[in-house]
Amino acid sequence: MKSSLLLAASALFGSQTAFVSSFSTNGAALQSKTPMKLDMFFATEAADDDTAAASTTKESMDVKLTPLDGSESSVINAAKFMVDSFWLQSPQNLIDGGGDLSSISDASKSSLTNIQADDLLSKYGERMGKRKLDALIVVASDGSSDTKSLSADDILGLVTIEVRLLNSNDLLSADESEFRLTQAVASLGPKQRREYKDASVLDIARELLPPEVTAVCSLSNLCTSPKARRMGIAAKLCSEAERLTKEELSFDEIYLRVESENEAAKKLYEDKLGYQCKFEASATALRVDAERGGFVEVDSDIVVMSKKL
Repeated sequence: MKSSLLLAASALFGSQTAFVSSFSTNGAALQSKTPMKLDMFFATEAADDDTAAASTTKESMDVKLTPLDGSESSVINAAKFMVDSFWLQSPQNLIDGGGDLSSISDASKSSLTNIQADDLLSKYGERMGKRKLDALIVVASDGSSDTKSLSADDILGLVTIEVRLLNSNDLLSADESEFRLTQAVASLGPKQRREYKDASVLDIARELLPPEVTAVCSLSNLCTSPKARRMGIAAKLCSEAERLTKEELSFDEIYLRVESENEAAKKLYEDKLGYQCKFEASATALRVDAERGGFVEVDSDIVVMSKKL
């Protein structure tokens, strides 16, 4: 069932906020707008083809995997890629009402890109001071591409990695995770706060949060370009995300969540990549509002999976 929430874009990069506009049951807009993060946090790539032709292509294609530096231009290019390849051309069809590219105007596409860029910049872009929660974007490109000047058209695939908190059977949003960590340290006396100034998220969660709350690393926003699907790129991106999780972020397990009805994606994770179901839950997912150039929330059943590294 669809909720009555619509995400509308603001006009400019740097000062954007994604807003939720509430609508009454008869479609008349209410007069409230509440800032809200665009928090898809799903891994939705379909399984790779196992045909001989696809296997040959996999072996011959030189794919380069590169973490982005967080610069505004690199993150905006990632946002453009996500809108083109993920939101508008996903095998799962994420356009509300089952429309296609012909139903998306240039203005709507620009609006979607603005919203996505604002969200990615807030999570993965450069910022003053150290992040409490590590987060990065990894892109796949042709081996001949110059990774320092990748355009959206040069990107073949993308995945994001984020550290978040797991509260029993609930993966918390980035904002909620950071708030809980900040509050846990702020509740200490001055001397203890200094002791935790440079502590890792793992240490803070283990020592200051309730036992049912743990820090985990999550894989999300996995997508590949339509021109590069069924070439093994999704699996390569997952493998790189797992390597970074273990070697760079020091986690021995990685999580993801996927919509229950996305059988192709579940098959990729379970059968090919070795993920196991941790729990099932109800959550909200997003779909593209083609007419307004925003996103609508829909109710969805999800599966949360993890893999030991």
